[in-house]
Amino acid sequence: MVCYAKAMLMLLAPSKTMDLTSANPVFVPHQSPLFLKQSKQIADVIRTMNEQEIALLMRVSPVIAANVKRMYQTWEPKSGRPALWAYKGDVYKGMKSELLTERQAQWAERHLLIMSGLYGIVRPFDFINEYRLEMKTRLRVQSANDLNAFWGNILAEYVAKRADGLVYNLCSDEYGNAVTKRLPSNVRIVTPVFYDKKPNGKVGVAPIYSKMMRGVMARWIIDHETETPEELQAFTMHGYSYDPSLSTAERPAFYREIMKPLIF
Repeated sequence: MVCYAKAMLMLLAPSKTMDLTSANPVFVPHQSPLFLKQSKQIADVIRTMNEQEIALLMRVSPVIAANVKRMYQTWEPKSGRPALWAYKGDVYKGMKSELLTERQAQWAERHLLIMSGLYGIVRPFDFINEYRLEMKTRLRVQSANDLNAFWGNILAEYVAKRADGLVYNLCSDEYGNAVTKRLPSNVRIVTPVFYDKKPNGKVGVAPIYSKMMRGVMARWIIDHETETPEELQAFTMHGYSYDPSLSTAERPAFYREIMKPLIF
């Protein structure tokens, strides 16, 4: 297992959309995910399910269920593509991983962890294969009734071991809570929040834009090698900027006056 010096850590959610066919960056070595034993236990359970059971479990259409069944029948624990380049959903549009330099990618490898229902946690250089599995899925694995219970304290213990006392939580609650609710009290959790002034004049979170902006902020942190919460206050992108009136020490708020689609 690769040893890392303690550092500020970012937690980012995964995405359902993945790209497993594009070329990998030449500077990324093959690296296996940390918790493949647990991943295989989960995959083995899903492999026993038929398409109807998968559709009911994941609340997806028969077409998607058939695709999920195919994914797990062909799933290989040590193949695929490095995670930071494999995920391609809304969170990763602003990450623009294909434009990362080797220095930026190495910095991300030391500071970024991506949550996953199947893999638990993956580092940017961990090779992962195509899958679909949300952390909130009520899949029974061994004696656990759902994935949150199955992963238990494993993920939080790993994060606490790696963190220097500070974690930026850039996940949705579904993924963030799997770790943050189990971290010891000496680890500070900072959760940036993105607010929009909506067409009705109210100020609040627009889920899709908040989701995208978490990826944008993760990339900004990588670009600026930002390691203190105070430095986040300089963040200004896509019309969002720090708003002290909406902020607390643990939930810095970023606000934009005009809500409009994010173009990448």
